[in-house]
Amino acid sequence: MTRANILEKSEVKGVPIYFGTGVNPVNSPAQFFVAWGKGVLEGGLIRTFNSEQADYGFLWFIDEDEALERYSLLKQI
Repeated sequence: MTRANILEKSEVKGVPIYFGTGVNPVNSPAQFFVAWGKGVLEGGLIRTFNSEQADYGFLWFIDEDEALERYSLLKQI
Protein backbone atom coordinates (compact mmCIF):
# COMPACT_ATOMS: atom_id res chain seq x y z
CA MET A 1 0.00 0.00 0.00
CA THR A 2 1.04 3.58 -0.56
CA ARG A 3 -0.07 6.98 0.64
CA ALA A 4 -2.94 8.42 -1.41
CA ASN A 5 -2.84 12.10 -2.32
CA ILE A 6 -6.46 12.90 -3.20
CA LEU A 7 -6.75 15.63 -5.85
CA GLU A 8 -10.50 15.37 -6.41
CA LYS A 9 -13.37 13.53 -4.76
CA SER A 10 -17.02 13.11 -5.70
CA GLU A 11 -19.90 10.84 -4.80
CA VAL A 12 -22.41 9.11 -7.05
CA LYS A 13 -25.40 7.30 -5.54
CA GLY A 14 -23.60 7.11 -2.20
CA VAL A 15 -20.40 5.66 -3.68
CA PRO A 16 -17.26 7.77 -3.18
CA ILE A 17 -15.00 8.25 -6.22
CA TYR A 18 -11.43 9.51 -5.93
CA PHE A 19 -8.82 10.84 -8.34
CA GLY A 20 -5.33 11.22 -7.00
CA THR A 21 -1.63 10.60 -7.10
CA GLY A 22 0.69 8.28 -5.30
CA VAL A 23 3.90 6.37 -5.69
CA ASN A 24 3.24 2.89 -7.02
CA PRO A 25 6.27 0.91 -5.80
CA VAL A 26 5.51 -2.26 -7.78
CA ASN A 27 8.07 -1.65 -10.54
CA SER A 28 5.62 0.61 -12.33
CA PRO A 29 5.82 4.21 -13.49
CA ALA A 30 2.09 4.62 -12.71
CA GLN A 31 1.48 7.65 -10.51
CA PHE A 32 -2.20 8.52 -10.99
CA PHE A 33 -5.11 6.50 -9.67
CA VAL A 34 -8.87 6.38 -9.76
CA ALA A 35 -10.57 4.59 -6.89
CA TRP A 36 -14.21 4.03 -5.98
CA GLY A 37 -16.21 2.34 -3.27
CA LYS A 38 -16.63 2.49 0.47
CA GLY A 39 -13.46 1.57 2.34
CA VAL A 40 -11.26 1.71 -0.77
CA LEU A 41 -8.85 4.01 1.07
CA GLU A 42 -7.63 2.54 4.32
CA GLY A 43 -6.35 5.26 6.63
CA GLY A 44 -5.24 7.39 3.69
CA LEU A 45 -3.53 4.46 1.97
CA ILE A 46 -4.37 2.76 -1.33
CA ARG A 47 -3.39 -0.62 -2.69
CA THR A 48 -0.72 -0.64 -5.38
CA PHE A 49 -2.33 -3.09 -7.81
CA ASN A 50 -5.35 -2.80 -10.10
CA SER A 51 -8.68 -4.26 -9.05
CA GLU A 52 -11.97 -3.49 -10.77
CA GLN A 53 -15.44 -4.46 -9.59
CA ALA A 54 -18.76 -2.70 -10.08
CA ASP A 55 -18.95 -1.20 -6.58
CA TYR A 56 -15.28 -1.18 -5.51
CA GLY A 57 -11.97 -0.75 -7.25
CA PHE A 58 -8.73 1.07 -7.84
CA LEU A 59 -6.89 1.53 -11.12
CA TRP A 60 -3.42 2.99 -11.67
CA PHE A 61 -2.45 5.05 -14.72
CA ILE A 62 0.77 6.44 -16.15
CA ASP A 63 -1.04 9.16 -18.09
CA GLU A 64 -2.89 11.84 -16.10
CA ASP A 65 -5.37 12.52 -18.93
CA GLU A 66 -6.30 8.84 -19.12
CA ALA A 67 -6.89 8.77 -15.37
CA LEU A 68 -9.02 11.92 -15.51
CA GLU A 69 -11.07 10.45 -18.36
CA ARG A 70 -11.82 7.34 -16.30
CA TYR A 71 -12.67 9.48 -13.26
CA SER A 72 -15.09 11.52 -15.39
CA LEU A 73 -16.75 8.36 -16.72
CA LEU A 74 -17.27 7.00 -13.21
CA LYS A 75 -18.89 10.27 -12.12
CA GLN A 76 -21.52 9.85 -14.87
CA ILE A 77 -22.66 6.37 -13.85
